[in-house]
Amino acid sequence: MTDTIFIPFPKELYDDLVRFSDGKFDVVWWAEHRVRDWIDLNLNFDMQEFFYEAFGERIEEMAAKYGSAILDRWNEDNAAMPKRRPLVWKTVTVPEGSEVRMSYGGKHHYARVQNEAIFDGDSYYSPNEWTLKITGTARNAWRDLWFKKPGAGSRWESALVLRQKAKSDRSAEGEG
Repeated sequence: MTDTIFIPFPKELYDDLVRFSDGKFDVVWWAEHRVRDWIDLNLNFDMQEFFYEAFGERIEEMAAKYGSAILDRWNEDNAAMPKRRPLVWKTVTVPEGSEVRMSYGGKHHYARVQNEAIFDGDSYYSPNEWTLKITGTARNAWRDLWFKKPGAGSRWESALVLRQKAKSDRSAEGEG
């Protein structure tokens, strides 16, 4: 038996679909297959960026499970899947598509990791260059920058925490 979950669905709509089809319409089967078809269609075409935002680095894992033909085509034609070029900042790697935030002068400033740099709509910057652009003075970018990775919901992490995690990961690898 397949594990199932129960999701809210308007009872009146469910009842009408069953009643108007004289019980021939299987709402559960239809809903599951519509979601699977939606995944397949949108992984296939125009929503790759949406899926990357939602699933981050695990998009290929998602495609392998629910769209293996698409994954085969991605592997054959790399142009179908956009190249991801993370920001590599000393020991820290921040995935492309991550949001960047800095608070200064009572205001939040936002940018995005793109093409191995921070892009704010004007130009591409290193972390230190971006803090200098915002403040006009030299700042500690490790202290001032916060990142939200694709698929992280609303969770922001400071650059200092990312650096500490990277250092900890390196130490753990050396112990093994």
